[in-house]
Amino acid sequence: MAYPRGCAGFTRRDVLRLGAVGLSALTLPLALKAEATKRRQARAKNVIFIWQQGGPPHQDMWDMKPEAPQEYRGEFRPIQTDLPGYTVCELMPRLARQVRRLCIIRGVNHHIPDHNPASMYMLGSGNPPSQSLKYPTWSSVVKKEVPEVPGLPTAVAIPTEPSEGPGAGFLGSAWQSFAVQGDPVNKDFGVRSLALPPGINAERFERRRRLLQETETSFDRLVERPDLLKSIDKNYQDAHQMILSPRTQKAFQIGEESDGVRDRYGRTKLGQRLLLARRLIEAGVRFVTISEPVGWDTHADNFKRLRDNLPVVDQAVSALLDDLAERGLLSETLVMMFGEFGRTPAINKQAGRDHWAQAMSIMLAGGGVPAGLVYGETDKNGAYVVDKSHTPADFACTIYTLLGIDPNKHYLTPAGQPVPIVGGGKPIEAITGA
Repeated sequence: MAYPRGCAGFTRRDVLRLGAVGLSALTLPLALKAEATKRRQARAKNVIFIWQQGGPPHQDMWDMKPEAPQEYRGEFRPIQTDLPGYTVCELMPRLARQVRRLCIIRGVNHHIPDHNPASMYMLGSGNPPSQSLKYPTWSSVVKKEVPEVPGLPTAVAIPTEPSEGPGAGFLGSAWQSFAVQGDPVNKDFGVRSLALPPGINAERFERRRRLLQETETSFDRLVERPDLLKSIDKNYQDAHQMILSPRTQKAFQIGEESDGVRDRYGRTKLGQRLLLARRLIEAGVRFVTISEPVGWDTHADNFKRLRDNLPVVDQAVSALLDDLAERGLLSETLVMMFGEFGRTPAINKQAGRDHWAQAMSIMLAGGGVPAGLVYGETDKNGAYVVDKSHTPADFACTIYTLLGIDPNKHYLTPAGQPVPIVGGGKPIEAITGA
């Protein structure tokens, strides 16, 4: 059938085609504008996440119960913070003076008192652990959602991603954090994967990369490339850019810090990991995960171990908060610290506390969270949440909202199934203000 031409020489079919193109041309800028607006609404630009593997005892840190019976309250006395009426453990005097900067959440709880599945829960974006699907962790979602800076890793793990967590989950290894694989407290610290092989300069390295790229062009003719191959490609591309980036190389040079700054954080594994995290955030890295080295699975000698652990945490974390604030980074950098659960209110026969998922404490600071807020309450023994109870999904929605990421956004699994970033839950309004 012939279509009559209009005055400008276009057929009706041409007009319909142009109309469709015109609509898409209008829709794309609007969509990009909407996405940009959503990003501008983010209160937190960066994240430093201190993962306390093992489950720190909330009642010996942030949720003291001095009126509980001796077999519950333990050995430590509470000390007053700079927030009237709120006390913390005596072994955290520096952080006690910074509570006006902090947001302490005492209402998040769940019912999985086992390390691996509980870690999957708390690290897997608040999604309950599943045998059929690994949900991506916080850093992988951020890496996928925020614009990349060429030559700079979006997400870094010091020294590696938490061993009990899901990593990038079903997103694939392309969205895994860059693992430092070394400890900045060591005198010979260096990121080996960022160093060129002996005898290979940048020019020779680039020639080799181009040769490899030309060799692999045959794969580009495939209509579909396996996800694993795509991940390998992206990892190679990222590694190549990072190796040749002076900005990235400099960010990892913790030895450039003065002795005074390094001493301020403490010459401990945690202290130097947090100092390196500050350097990375300052350079433009968006998410740094710190696997805290001390371990919190205190089934025995809980109080003896905390006498060693808590002063290290107190010095290092308080130094980080001061340093970020002095450099104008705290307002845009969310610092969060927690583990997979809390510890039992009752002290066992080995002077320890066992696994307890019905109560825990989470520390937040910076990144737009309300400062000086102690949110949620447990009963007199620190066993159960009695006010403002929230699920890990609620907490995850809260964090993603602070980051300007829609927690209801869907990703496709390898099987093509659409899955939301967070399955259920809603942001905690007292923290997001929404």
